[in-house]
Amino acid sequence: MPEVTGPSTKKSSCSYCGDASINHTLYFLESFISIALDTHAVRMIKYVPSFIKKFVDLVPKFLFETLALFNLAEFSDDIEKANTFRSRVIWEEAKKRGIKMEQVIFRGRPLDYYRTLVRGKNFYFESIPIKPEFLETNKNWDDKVVLKQEFRKCGIPVPICLSLSFWQFRSKSNLEKIFSKFTKPIIVKPRIGSRGRHTITNINTLEQFRKGIAVAGQICGKLVVEEHLQGSVCRATYVAGVLAGFYRGNAPTLVGDGKKTILELIEEKDSKRHGRIEPIRISKELHDHISRSGFVVNDILPEGISLILSHRIGRLFGGTTVEMLDSLHPSFIPILKEAEEIVGLPVVGFDCIIPDPTKDADSQKWGIIECNSLPFIDLHYYALEGKPKNIAGMIWDMWG
Repeated sequence: MPEVTGPSTKKSSCSYCGDASINHTLYFLESFISIALDTHAVRMIKYVPSFIKKFVDLVPKFLFETLALFNLAEFSDDIEKANTFRSRVIWEEAKKRGIKMEQVIFRGRPLDYYRTLVRGKNFYFESIPIKPEFLETNKNWDDKVVLKQEFRKCGIPVPICLSLSFWQFRSKSNLEKIFSKFTKPIIVKPRIGSRGRHTITNINTLEQFRKGIAVAGQICGKLVVEEHLQGSVCRATYVAGVLAGFYRGNAPTLVGDGKKTILELIEEKDSKRHGRIEPIRISKELHDHISRSGFVVNDILPEGISLILSHRIGRLFGGTTVEMLDSLHPSFIPILKEAEEIVGLPVVGFDCIIPDPTKDADSQKWGIIECNSLPFIDLHYYALEGKPKNIAGMIWDMWG
């Protein structure tokens, strides 16, 4: 297992991006094109001759080695430069197995692209080494709307949702009509994207809905409006059809005593936090989040009232985490397995909202909210509690 203690927080120029800030304009354009092209690409892939598929697989090799030829790129074996902790745990496992792995450095900037020597040939990959023959898919499962539509057909629990396009943002009457269709609270988030960027939760009023659309619409031309499920955010990760890890994360939460302000309770909570839990961020996102519950930071929180401070979960945002595969209630396993078989991906992470994963699935309202074809497997290594799972080892095992 890795010897480091896990990721730490990063400064961000945008509080709605969390600790993974992006260029809003470029991301907006990329997501707009991605939704349109990916939808058509996955439909056409089955008609593409095998020799063309093999040619496409060679594009990264050609690109990076050509850049290296002109001294614009180089290959580093320094694991400390790993772009993400997801890549780091993959690299750690490669070193243990004697597998050579190098990172692409473009004009001095480490990228999240790597190469490894397999059967005498260099194989290039983004963060997770998946054999090319396993990468074909019949749908863009990272599209939150596509995923929910397909799962709903099969009776797999998902929240009720609607897609909202850029042109619909501008129609006041259309927004009122959509808002009226949902039981409150609701959520607005980008249709494509991860890490909770520009996701607005706990929306109860039309004005909050409009503001949420304005925030989410900064990085994506198509949004998802869905019912707000209550519970912990959980990640179920599958490798080669096997449930490899189950991680549960909770957002930072306060309980009022009728005496202290929210700000004082945050300071008190931070003063007692675990050494690996980061301080709670007093950001614009936090202010907006608690305002949707009817509070400001200087309000005294009434005794016994529980207040969730953010939709972001885990120790990097002042919350808690646990790896709990061994204590997951068995009733969830066949449902998650069916979901895995539907998407058919060799490595996949399902994000779920579940009140209590240790209790029977049929006894509570829960649902799968999204799919990650390039999941952050490091979540299962660095939880505050529970036994880490060697998911990187399972991924390398797929290479034989």
